[in-house]
Amino acid sequence: MNYIYDTYLNFNKKLYDFYEWNKNDKLIHIRKIPAFKINDKTLLDFKKNLVKVDKDFLNKIYYKTEEFKESKISKLKYTVLFCNGKNTIAVKFNKNGINYMKSTLIIDEECDITNIIKNQKETDIKYKVLKIINKNNFKTRFENENYKFITNELDKILKNNDYEKINYICLECFGKKESNIKEAINRIKKEITKENDNFYKIFKIFKLINQNN
Repeated sequence: MNYIYDTYLNFNKKLYDFYEWNKNDKLIHIRKIPAFKINDKTLLDFKKNLVKVDKDFLNKIYYKTEEFKESKISKLKYTVLFCNGKNTIAVKFNKNGINYMKSTLIIDEECDITNIIKNQKETDIKYKVLKIINKNNFKTRFENENYKFITNELDKILKNNDYEKINYICLECFGKKESNIKEAINRIKKEITKENDNFYKIFKIFKLINQNN
């Protein structure tokens, strides 16, 4: 087991590449963190799926990670770096050994860590896949968040029977009104499953409406 020093991590339930980090994310400054070299399949499972490691591994990394926090050093229970010699991720496990939070690294730091770990002996980690959770819809984080925002706004329109808003959107996007609000909303939801001009037009409409309310 090696230690990596002085790096920044951005833990989320979903794994986002560093270029998808945003200003609202809470970055943590790591003083030191244990790092293990693992094989390609294991790294892919930790990245893509919900997995559970055994108790022995949890004990090995227990409180071994240190974080700079408010001019003090705080220890993290089950936090670790994994690298296959090419790519690196950080993982937080809960007390049951489940990987509930993940982080990529800034590209320069990942390159440095890869160079440190690439000649390290691989560690065989015992784990089992609990659930395959990666559903690659080929959308960016930005697009997924905007899709969720739009669908939430459409659900509010349906709940409030707001014909004025739905007709405005239909006129802007399809050039005509819809007499049935449910059919209109279903049509719009189908439209925004793919990236197109209407996707961004609808997003901007809702943003504008919310700003004026």
